[in-house]
Amino acid sequence: MPSRQEIATALFARCLEYDHKPGKVQFTKYLYLVDYCHWRFKGRPASDIPWIFYHYGPWSPAAVECMAELATDYGFSWREEEAPVVRFVRVEEPIRLDLNTETIMKRIISAFKDREPMVVVEYTYSQTEPMLHAQRGSPLDFATIPVDKAMPDFFPARVKPAAFSIAPQVQSRMDAMRAKVGKLRQQSEERQRFRETADYRTALELLSAETQAGEPLPSMRGRLTQEVIDDLGTGTA
Repeated sequence: MPSRQEIATALFARCLEYDHKPGKVQFTKYLYLVDYCHWRFKGRPASDIPWIFYHYGPWSPAAVECMAELATDYGFSWREEEAPVVRFVRVEEPIRLDLNTETIMKRIISAFKDREPMVVVEYTYSQTEPMLHAQRGSPLDFATIPVDKAMPDFFPARVKPAAFSIAPQVQSRMDAMRAKVGKLRQQSEERQRFRETADYRTALELLSAETQAGEPLPSMRGRLTQEVIDDLGTGTA
């Protein structure tokens, strides 16, 4: 069984082969996923790193030590930008692991290298059995992982929703409503076409002439003569 440092070195070398320099948190989760996926094939992790539930994901001080040694051995910082590390850092003749572990590493890197770092953090936190069954601060139990000899589906395709069906009685009412709407629309269109005809315009002109031709009402205004005013109140009882 290769040492944890050999596994970390091989994983880092594969990242560089893919023109990928992960951050410190991202690489920690890659190491965890190598152990996780290895268990699914072999019933045991690839390394002896003791993983725990720390903050929001799997972590181990042993993994931190491996990564510190990598940075020292190959002269880079985990905080450096990707481009200069990919361009200048070389891992000369890294150890070649068994085919199964090498395949696992390449699948993990391919799945996450072009995604935001928090994607792999979220996956390890919410989609792996040891994390789902652990309490914060406790060791992760890899025995909860199924040994199904298959890689996990990191990004499953979305399931298409089942075809929507309408109850027959509802469909019947909808059809009747559509027929009614169609009839009303037809009537409206017929009215609109009639409004655009010469007959309609002639009828409007005749109606306008009839309503405006009447003589004005006689004026009802008048005034009392002085004689009538003088007689007001002089009648006998």
